[in-house]
Amino acid sequence: MKVETLPVIKGENNLPNYDEAYANFNWEEVNKNFTWNETGRVNMAYEAIDKHAKSDRKNKVALYYQDGSRKEKYTFKEMKDFSNKAGNVLKNYGDVEKGDRVFIFMPRSPELYFALLGAVKLGAIVGPLFEAFMEGAVRDRLEDSEAKVLITTPELLERVPLNDLPALKTVFLVGDNVEEGGKTVAFNPLFEQASKELHIEWLGREDGLILHYTSGSTGK
Repeated sequence: MKVETLPVIKGENNLPNYDEAYANFNWEEVNKNFTWNETGRVNMAYEAIDKHAKSDRKNKVALYYQDGSRKEKYTFKEMKDFSNKAGNVLKNYGDVEKGDRVFIFMPRSPELYFALLGAVKLGAIVGPLFEAFMEGAVRDRLEDSEAKVLITTPELLERVPLNDLPALKTVFLVGDNVEEGGKTVAFNPLFEQASKELHIEWLGREDGLILHYTSGSTGK
């Protein structure tokens, strides 16, 4: 079998020299970089994005995205701002608080990452759902987790049995020309208007972060 080596992306990379970083790696030194080392509290979205957005890395690229119609890149500063906006949408229109289950059922896109990071900043427990799941798998996971909020697309909404999920209070639909009604709310207009300032919920290191169901027929 032929093994293909992908070319290096040229530019100002966040890890200029892998071999040097590998040779000098030490967990005790790495631990000093995290907020919990000083405060005993943590928010993983802050550690992954916001901390870098406040440093000299703020204008470096944190996310590259490309599909058939979009080719985009986002800096750490932009990821901070956009995840804050998503967090404000979830907080103000989904009443999301610490410990709430927020599930995301949509194709990979920048909006998926904005929403995931925004939910984590609120202290919510995020549940990713594979976009190929059919109605039964979606129902099982949303019902078992007692998910309060779901973020999805109009196309995938057809696989969500809303009437069978009493704990599910709000469904945000990501996309253009969304029809609202009942539990469904259009995400994009609220996102555009949302503030870039968001209060981050600081957590203990043992608090929940991700609720990821196993593969297979049960998923429990």
